[in-house]
Amino acid sequence: MSWKLFKKELALKELDDETKFILGLDIGTRATKIAIWNVNRKQAELIDMSGGYGTPSIPTVMQYIPENKEWVFGEYALLNKGDFDDITINNIMSKLGTKELIEIGGKAMNIPSILARYIKEIIEMCKNLNPNGEVVGLVATVPDYFPESAREEFKRAFAMAGLDKVLITFMTFRECILRYLYFGQTIDKEEKVLFIDYGGQQIRGGVIQVNPESKGRVKAESLSFLFDASLGGKKLDKLLKELFIDFYCQETGLLRTQLDEDTIHQIEVFAYQNKYLLFQNYYKKKPTKLYFNFAYPAFQKTLEVEQLDKLIEPFAKSIQDFISNLLEKTIHGAVQKEEIQKVIAVGGGFEMNWVKELIEHEFMGIDIEYPRDSEGTLALGACIGAASYLGVVPELMIEIEDYHKLTFDIGLEGIYEKQSRFIPLVERNSFWWQKARPRIFILDLGGSNFLEIPIYAKNEQGEIKTLEVIKLDNLPRNPSRTLRLKFDLKFSQYDTIELSIKDCGFGEIIPPSDFSKTFNIQLSW
Repeated sequence: MSWKLFKKELALKELDDETKFILGLDIGTRATKIAIWNVNRKQAELIDMSGGYGTPSIPTVMQYIPENKEWVFGEYALLNKGDFDDITINNIMSKLGTKELIEIGGKAMNIPSILARYIKEIIEMCKNLNPNGEVVGLVATVPDYFPESAREEFKRAFAMAGLDKVLITFMTFRECILRYLYFGQTIDKEEKVLFIDYGGQQIRGGVIQVNPESKGRVKAESLSFLFDASLGGKKLDKLLKELFIDFYCQETGLLRTQLDEDTIHQIEVFAYQNKYLLFQNYYKKKPTKLYFNFAYPAFQKTLEVEQLDKLIEPFAKSIQDFISNLLEKTIHGAVQKEEIQKVIAVGGGFEMNWVKELIEHEFMGIDIEYPRDSEGTLALGACIGAASYLGVVPELMIEIEDYHKLTFDIGLEGIYEKQSRFIPLVERNSFWWQKARPRIFILDLGGSNFLEIPIYAKNEQGEIKTLEVIKLDNLPRNPSRTLRLKFDLKFSQYDTIELSIKDCGFGEIIPPSDFSKTFNIQLSW
């Protein structure tokens, strides 16, 4: 049964009931969060799934234990290091759309069927709140620019988990953030919102122009969107692990190459368990005593504030640069900090106080929203969205216009492997702020020094349109097939490219000339 048909049945039921679960699910890189609509408080709240570990999330990890043919999930799967051929799966969302198969118990299983087990387990955990609970609506988060192939496999996973009729929709990270930010508010004026989502895999951010069109309808425009995997929380985790390995080697006298897999795993778990204590003490400018009680004999090390300074300073500088780029690389030109009305900081990275301090320094005098459960903001926003779709709260439709990704290839026609082909200079789905790889072509002008080259756009259906015909005159009169021209393409704005063409010469035989031309080409389809 589809969601639309199921919703007609729901209209006959009373949703203001604790047994009717309205959920928002966020399966993240490192952690999974789920939010439920509290019918008494009239708000979305995170469900504590940690089993006493002190956080409302669980690690996005699942493990198959062949010895007893069972699956385990979350903290147990992360911390368990069995003596058998356990199969541990991390970051399963990144595998969607890849057609990857994983051998489980001698049988090849696809990613949707494995993910379905995880989703089913997560939903079952919700019934700890009320054994009579029934899911009546669910919104799941998906990354912005989630590939269609991945989206289809994600949908299949819900169907295999028996949840297809309650799955309302997939909601992008940006929409979840906006729904959380504006919940309970009247949107009656235009605002520029800067968001930063500091997650495990990467740091993401952007500037969104919020334009209220009418009551219950918002048309937002994404002015900028950037991401940087080198700043993700996992990178910081890796550096901490390396630091702890150094401590271990210094104390035991062992070389890194002498550490076995079990010891490395114990150090990883130790770093995971002590990470937030380290950063809490760092914020208070206090050293942290670490007890390596898994070692024999056990030993103690003290991590000084200065040591963490060295670890964090490069990150802090890179995050500052990232924020500057968010304001600079916008589709209509740079945005000044003074033009930003709201800043919202979400993601597990903001549970580290030094990151909050950095943001406050960057946006002094601007309203900054730090959700109490920063890691769970997306799940809360998705839950609010589900409640809106069900009519439990006033309906709010949010449409986000986005021009950051190129919707067609840009290129020219040339001879490749003895055939005339379309050769892309920049490919469809590239972000406009990404630098394209230069291409070098060898031309045969037959003694002429003039050439006209059509620059084409090619869409997903294979249709080709001429964007512009560029004219190259006063070209070097090189011998046949010795004229090498470099085509370097970059975007000056999201809808305009700058194409630079230079003579590269021909090895040691013919040095480069001073020939150079630049063309500005307007993009359209």
